[in-house]
Amino acid sequence: MKAVAQITHPVLGEMKDEALLDLALNKNQGAWRELVRRYHGKVSATVYRIYGSKPEAEDIVQEIFIELAKSAKNFRHDASFSTFLYRVSVNTAYRYIKRHKDPSIISQPIEFFTNLTSGPEKEKAESPAAALMTTESHEQVHEALGKISAEKRMALVMFEIEGLTLKEIAELLKVPLQTVWSRVYNGRKDMARLLTKAYGAAS
Repeated sequence: MKAVAQITHPVLGEMKDEALLDLALNKNQGAWRELVRRYHGKVSATVYRIYGSKPEAEDIVQEIFIELAKSAKNFRHDASFSTFLYRVSVNTAYRYIKRHKDPSIISQPIEFFTNLTSGPEKEKAESPAAALMTTESHEQVHEALGKISAEKRMALVMFEIEGLTLKEIAELLKVPLQTVWSRVYNGRKDMARLLTKAYGAAS
């Protein structure tokens, strides 16, 4: 998707997201362009936090807006448009990661791993794998991420990088809260086990 020109229609630019979406659903291309202009930067930022600054990230951004156009008719006004778009963004990125099975899904592996040593409630804990929290550990972290399921990876990224609560993740992915807790908890255990093993092999 090409860079979005920062030109706002004098009327559309003052409308609320939900009203713009209603117009877009009635084939108003100007309303659709305004929604894309308004949210392209935010969607790109979310994707880059999850996937990193790589060429494929822009492909995901394109897919998100294509998916938004397809699913816009399912929008219900009991939630904000931004929440609806975030759900589309996360689910589209999740499907992309599953489809391509790319282990390098995060751009902040050290900050991510720093949090892997505590449980979902953010308690402090020690781990033998903590020694891997150096700039040299990127390769091991990426390799370990590639060995856990896409479900666990996405839950960990949403919780650790995006800063969402377990309840918010459950609502976005439309799965039970216990399922999210299990994915985060077991994902952390898998990462700690894999990274501890990698550290032992390297020492």
